[in-house]
Amino acid sequence: MLQLDIRRDINNIGYMVTTLLDPKLDYIFKNIFGVKEYEHLLIAFLNALLKGNPPIKNLVLTSTEFPKIFKDDKASRLDVRATCNDDTEIDIEIQIKNTGEIPERACHYVANMVPGTIGANQSYKAARVIGIWILGENVIDGPDAISEAYMTFQPTAHVPYRIMTDTMRVIFVELEKFNPKDADAQDLLTAWLSFLKDPLLLDDVFLKIEEVKNAMDRLKYISSDKEVRVSADLRQKTINDRNSEFTVATEKGIAIGKEEGIAIGEKKGIAIGEKKGKAEGAKESAIRMLKKNISLNDISEFTGLSIEEIKSLHK
Repeated sequence: MLQLDIRRDINNIGYMVTTLLDPKLDYIFKNIFGVKEYEHLLIAFLNALLKGNPPIKNLVLTSTEFPKIFKDDKASRLDVRATCNDDTEIDIEIQIKNTGEIPERACHYVANMVPGTIGANQSYKAARVIGIWILGENVIDGPDAISEAYMTFQPTAHVPYRIMTDTMRVIFVELEKFNPKDADAQDLLTAWLSFLKDPLLLDDVFLKIEEVKNAMDRLKYISSDKEVRVSADLRQKTINDRNSEFTVATEKGIAIGKEEGIAIGEKKGIAIGEKKGKAEGAKESAIRMLKKNISLNDISEFTGLSIEEIKSLHK
């Protein structure tokens, strides 16, 4: 296992670093897989994940900016975007924190990618987009580390789920669920997910894979760059601040909800008490009137009780 014996390997390639940056940080991921000189690493990773659907021989990194169609459109920026040899558009997003709306964001991103994939003389079938979300926290129900979503028809009593189209796909990779010990050691995807989850614990056998070794060397190199480390620290601080704001806002919302619930409960309790008090008062008045031999109709009119309710009191 490659534990903390990083200096030995790094000395062999001429630079020194004491700690590795986290490849799950979007800024670091982009510096490994989103750089033109290292497109072969992205190709290797995608082929391992997609397992030939589609097979990727080459790709071109493209702009990560979404052009706005209307001025009020929501602005979006992708982490890594590429066009493959069969014109499939792929977006890879890194999300460490589960913000509670990742499936919705994933749908929004792939939908926004479609307009740019269709030429003036092409049909809608020409658009093929894949959104890949690498997640640091669990989002999808179920034990599997990898989940794939398509657009489907709703099932009926006679017909099960059917895929409506496979031109828009979303793949969720939940690293928290991934355990290298339980995975197939011969599967290239195991090597890549192990690298992303914790490169310090990457098994030596995976470093014999050329692309994985290149990715590790790239990670070591950028980890030794002071400017990269500063940028990574600032990016991590931004993410931490945003996550803190999200947590505080959530806790504040829960607290407000509790207060409102208590207030509503108090009002409801008062209303129930008043209603119950009025009912008991009407019954006591009816009993006194019965003792004075006042007619049932008069008692009913005065108290609002039904004749049957008054008769039950008489018993």
